[in-house]
Amino acid sequence: MSEQDIELVRSAYEALNAGDIEALVELCDPDFHLDMSERVLNPATYEGHDGIRRFYGEVREVWEEFAWDPEALYDTGEQVVALLRSHGRGSGSGIEIDRDVAMVWTVRGGKAAALRFYVDQAEALNAAGLQDRLR
Repeated sequence: MSEQDIELVRSAYEALNAGDIEALVELCDPDFHLDMSERVLNPATYEGHDGIRRFYGEVREVWEEFAWDPEALYDTGEQVVALLRSHGRGSGSGIEIDRDVAMVWTVRGGKAAALRFYVDQAEALNAAGLQDRLR
């Protein structure tokens, strides 16, 4: 792992937040595995580039606005842990959320190979062996 992997993850959030899903897809391996099973609404897993597109389509159906803003990125040597501030406003309902979450990315061969979402940042840090980074 390297600074290149951190930059890849940073670029992924930039593309996602800009709604440029094809740019996001380009950063990901064709066999990309997206685990959003801890998500409160629509917990699911997604596979491949079509899975990324499906995930984003579901987000756009529920949220008028949504963003994941990286507050810290840690390279573990095998993964990149992203501590995020997520915020959004629901379509129709106008309900707003603003919370801290985390995602753990696996990067191989210059492409994102997998991502796992965590509701609890401490759990993500523990899973990646970064307990000392707990705030």
